[in-house]
Amino acid sequence: MKTPLFMLYMIGIILLLTITVPVAAEMSTITSISPSVGLTGTITTVTITGTNFNTSSVNVRLMKDNVNITATSIISHSSTSIKCKFSIDSDETIGTWDVVVVNKDLSEVVDEGAFTIGKTMTLTSVSPESAKTNDNDVTVTVVGTGLSEVENMYLYNVDYDNITADIISQTSTKVIGTFDLYDADIDNYDICVEDSVGTIKCGLDFEIVTDEVGSIEVVSSPSGAKIYVDSAYTGTTPYTIEDVSIGSHKILISKTGYDDWSKWVTVKLDSKTTVNADLYAIQTTTVPTVAPTTVKTPLKANTVKVPTPWPTDTPTQASSLEPFVILVAVGMGFVILRKH
Repeated sequence: MKTPLFMLYMIGIILLLTITVPVAAEMSTITSISPSVGLTGTITTVTITGTNFNTSSVNVRLMKDNVNITATSIISHSSTSIKCKFSIDSDETIGTWDVVVVNKDLSEVVDEGAFTIGKTMTLTSVSPESAKTNDNDVTVTVVGTGLSEVENMYLYNVDYDNITADIISQTSTKVIGTFDLYDADIDNYDICVEDSVGTIKCGLDFEIVTDEVGSIEVVSSPSGAKIYVDSAYTGTTPYTIEDVSIGSHKILISKTGYDDWSKWVTVKLDSKTTVNADLYAIQTTTVPTVAPTTVKTPLKANTVKVPTPWPTDTPTQASSLEPFVILVAVGMGFVILRKH
């Protein structure tokens, strides 16, 4: 009988310990970060996936050499996902940074070197914009911004292998390199640069053209006109342009005081194409000067005010009937007196 009681006693103790002793919380983990690259001078939204993140409150920061970049905002989070924003200064150190997630209880999980900060780069121009295949020493200059960390420059086309340049010099605004275009495929390519942490920037067009060439002889009347081949100035007439790639080219001839002259010509292998241009003087239209017309203003009629005459004492001449009327009146008066 004692044995069952003892067993019940022991079970009770075990249950009590189970209830009163706290269970250690499971550690958080980070499984992925997307995107894993941010550029200087930008605001980057990052999604961190993992396990056991605190659902009520978390904090996220990037850390490198005791420098921290704290997330400016936590957009959303759950136990398995955190979406946050980082504001990366333009002068921030490029390279790999640790990602640190801090839970509400101040426990941390660190993913070392999981995020890379790269330099913001822009490409504005490339010179020249084309070169002939089989030329093994083509010097190309790329101009832009944020290029101080560039370690690689290459020509990219999805159908071919990259053609990499040997970098001669570089600054924050310019990279100069040489390309070996021996046996390179004739096509259009993108100029791309890559910095020391693998940030890639593409966007400028570069064309590899045929090395089969001919020439164009250009003369004009009058002579001394400027010649442009595909918008590039080549000389003044008369002039023979050598080593022009075979195919169609636009010739433009320009001289001050004359209308521009242009034409498409076809250059053939090892042959000379002749262009004769008759330039026409610009016609200027002279507007005749019109003599001013004098319009006489009509004279305004003078209005003369005649003064009203003063009254005079000159008696009005009596009518010839007046004596007769007087005699009749006197006669009638005499008759009346006699009757009385």
